[in-house]
Amino acid sequence: MVAPVSQLASNEREALLRTARSRTTPQGLATRAGLVVDCADFGLAEAARRSSVSRATAAKWWQRYRDGGIDGLDDAARSGRPPAADDVILDVLGCALDTPPAGAKRWTTRAVAEATGTSQATVSRIRRRYFPRLDPAPVEVLPPSTLVYLDVHPAGCVLGFHPLSEPSPSRPPGVRLDAMETVLCAALLSGRIAGHGPARAGAGERAIAILRRAAERLPSVRPITLFVDVELTASAHLWLAGNPDFTAYSFTGEHWLGLLHRVADAVDPTQLDELREIQRLVRVARSEGARQFTWSRAPEASSLAGTAQTEPPAGDLTHVVRGICAAVSTGELRAGEVLSVRRIAELSAVSSGRASNALAQLAEEALIDKRSGRYRLPVPTPRDVVETYTARGLLGTAIARRLASVDHPLPPGVDDHYAGLVRCDELELVLEAGAIDLDLQDELAQAAAMPRVGWMFIRLTLQLRIFITIFGLSYRYPTGEILADDRRILDEIRHRDPDAAVAAWRSKIDNCAHFMLTHLSAIR
Repeated sequence: MVAPVSQLASNEREALLRTARSRTTPQGLATRAGLVVDCADFGLAEAARRSSVSRATAAKWWQRYRDGGIDGLDDAARSGRPPAADDVILDVLGCALDTPPAGAKRWTTRAVAEATGTSQATVSRIRRRYFPRLDPAPVEVLPPSTLVYLDVHPAGCVLGFHPLSEPSPSRPPGVRLDAMETVLCAALLSGRIAGHGPARAGAGERAIAILRRAAERLPSVRPITLFVDVELTASAHLWLAGNPDFTAYSFTGEHWLGLLHRVADAVDPTQLDELREIQRLVRVARSEGARQFTWSRAPEASSLAGTAQTEPPAGDLTHVVRGICAAVSTGELRAGEVLSVRRIAELSAVSSGRASNALAQLAEEALIDKRSGRYRLPVPTPRDVVETYTARGLLGTAIARRLASVDHPLPPGVDDHYAGLVRCDELELVLEAGAIDLDLQDELAQAAAMPRVGWMFIRLTLQLRIFITIFGLSYRYPTGEILADDRRILDEIRHRDPDAAVAAWRSKIDNCAHFMLTHLSAIR
């Protein structure tokens, strides 16, 4: 029997309206809360008309509210197939943190089912539950934005976004779903999603801790919108009031993964390659058993290394090698596969003609392969990387000795690159620091005014970039040690002490080799 419709007490009405208007409330629950308020205000028939449901449905939810309050408006458990076990859910969701099977660019339902030993139907049900296409998060929470921050920490998980100043070219959000799924599932490294993972206490302290971490680690660009997977307590709102450049929204439990489609739709389409790089780094962290992960977007790559050098050493060769590395990093290209001139030109931001000429030169210098008129990415061995690094070490000693023996100041580009390394160290940007470190070494090679030695050194840099990317060498040469090693080399060069400069260079190579060989031994 349906309870007669009656007026709501003021506290009941306020609670229902808060639920109906909350940005983090599931859409179904919010709709039912509003329906109950309409039932009390206008009666069952009018409430049903306003919500486009039958009178019987309006009566059902009114009765459910009278029997169980707001909790009674949640979806009741349905009979039929039992829900998947927690360990199965974790296995299915965790696939996003692993590299897809050989030959696949992304995880398919079938691949996940085979990897986890479950059925495709179960995988599909889990994905529909955790990645609903009609996510309740309103789109106005996140306007078109750039992802600038990801932090996975025992205290909680945070995504940071900066609004776009200008609209980007339209591009279907589907191409960003795969990378964003890994970004959101990174919470599984140490966090908790809908009861999966260790429980965490002290919500107030955790909220403040992750907000302060974000403020310390985020680039200087403002304003910032933060999505956090913990409740924002009164103390957190007080902190936000004192930091007006930050806006934060809480998405806990299943709502965190439920952000997928909305976030993928809002993120800058031109950021796809960067998102894939973040995806790769998260997967590396997972493979290494990391329990934490932090990524913060550096200023534009050109600004990290300064503006003194507008064209990199070797010109188009460097641009094209970086384009090749970008394709490898995102999984678009694998060792031994054919290089598409058109695609490499797009990734390198050069014309197809220039890209084709650069690939021909790279093939002549054996940095890439050419068979049957087609360019292919080489299939190097760990020994190839070691030999390349050894040769660079020998050439580098000649460069360091020459620079310390002549009475000429180092070019401004050296200090610009070093300033970029300092910035990377502050933001804990290991990958970017490694790339800028190679740029700094190339700058020294050019400054030595030894054309043949400098030419060979810079070509080995290009080869090393390709090999390191193919192997996924994230050997974590710490940014602090990169800074210290480079500082010693620069100091000894400026002190005009050739022997000390050579010793500093050899020490740096020993450190590089230590971290590299540790990683290569794991590959073997």
